[in-house]
Amino acid sequence: MEIEKKIRLLEGISQCVPANGAGEDEDNLLQNFLPLRSYSKLADQRIFLITGGRGSGKTELFRILTSCGGLDHVISQKDRRRYTNLGKSIFLTAYAARGPEAKTFPTSNVCDDLLKYEKPDNLNSFWGGLLCSVILQKFQNEEGIRQLADQYFAPAVKENLEKNSSEISGWWKAVDAEKEKWESFLDKADSYFKEKDLCVFLAYDELDRVCGNYEDLFVFIRSLLDFWYRHNSRYTNLKAKIFLRSDLYNAKALGFVDASKMGAYRFELNWNTTALYQLLVKRLANLGIGELVSYLKDVPELLRAEENQALGYMPGDSEQAFEAFAVKLIGRYMGNNAKRGASYTWVPNHIQDANGEMAPRAFLKCFAFAAEDTLYHRDDLPKLESDRLLLPTRLQGAIAKVSRDRVQELTEEEYQWMKNLIRLLDKKTMLMSQEEFLSYLTPENWPDEERNKLPGKTGMEILDALLTLGIFMKTTDGRINVPEIHLHGFGLKRKGGIRRPK
Repeated sequence: MEIEKKIRLLEGISQCVPANGAGEDEDNLLQNFLPLRSYSKLADQRIFLITGGRGSGKTELFRILTSCGGLDHVISQKDRRRYTNLGKSIFLTAYAARGPEAKTFPTSNVCDDLLKYEKPDNLNSFWGGLLCSVILQKFQNEEGIRQLADQYFAPAVKENLEKNSSEISGWWKAVDAEKEKWESFLDKADSYFKEKDLCVFLAYDELDRVCGNYEDLFVFIRSLLDFWYRHNSRYTNLKAKIFLRSDLYNAKALGFVDASKMGAYRFELNWNTTALYQLLVKRLANLGIGELVSYLKDVPELLRAEENQALGYMPGDSEQAFEAFAVKLIGRYMGNNAKRGASYTWVPNHIQDANGEMAPRAFLKCFAFAAEDTLYHRDDLPKLESDRLLLPTRLQGAIAKVSRDRVQELTEEEYQWMKNLIRLLDKKTMLMSQEEFLSYLTPENWPDEERNKLPGKTGMEILDALLTLGIFMKTTDGRINVPEIHLHGFGLKRKGGIRRPK
């Protein structure tokens, strides 16, 4: 293959993930979206909680459901036939912290004040009031809904729920004082939608942004889960889809009393090696680069024969085809022989967190960064025989960059308290005794104003949070270790290992 062609192909691979990596900011959601077979569970009306780690695709799936036709592109026609009760449906945003619809919900500082000054025993009325406001705003032109609103809400409360829902002070006290009223309104609205044969799904995302205080966050999340745990089976045509980070759901601080009974109502977003390669192939095929499509089509069964009108090129299902693609792209092994691992499984193995979970965003970035690095070091290209585009060493170097990128993402918004931990751990060597590791987790190591954001009041509680997050792990002999996806981002070192390219 000509070097000029390899350069064009590498330029395409470097574009397979947006610079900021955020699915919610992508312009072409559908052509970048991979509907996994497991997503068919979303059609099950019992499922109201969808959990997944950061970068697992929760927000992208949320956006597809609320902006791109609901379940139309998420589950196959074959799976749709399994759910015979699927009729007309609509997905509404019931909570989001960003985007145009976020302005209809209270800001985090307003929610902080609600707990500070109102001191409610629970927040069922908060979520119930917001649910009423979403229905009133969406169906304000429906005569039946307007009549129900007039029947159950005072004029001022109805107006505030419809027009000023982000201002809690305008409706909170009235809604909380008359729980029977809004409960009856929702019961009757559910019956109304049943008569109309319309299933209204309420989708919640970015719940980690609902308030600023870490401990208060669990009060809001716990009350939302409690609300839908009690109402999901009560309603026939009002249903929820709550997208929640796995670490928040698994955190001891959540204290959700019915967590042990949630198996029938919860769906965990998981990615395996085949699905990750399917996503990479789909992204590459839909970049609009003809030469890249031809490169992919040269591998039998890698792409389906026909394009999907909305989703574009679709990957096949053959694992052998993806293995052949990895061999074509990188070579069979990550070295001269099998000692350093097969190229097909090497990247998935090295982006796993301590819980064994793999984020598709990290997987895509490995290939994008490796392609960028190869373009920068173009003297690599003559070394690549035949159709190969990437040297194993460039992927190995990309892992370190992905690690730094991943940890930076973690600390920018959700886990800002980790910035100080990175400073404390910089240039330390793993493995580390638990005693030494705990010495870095003492809350006194943080400034006074930052301690209320820590996920615990003791070093051991903070360690439990880090283990739950899958950022660190504990070995069988009790020492603390870190997976490679976080090693470089924390500035940590490990004895031995593969030498990275300079």
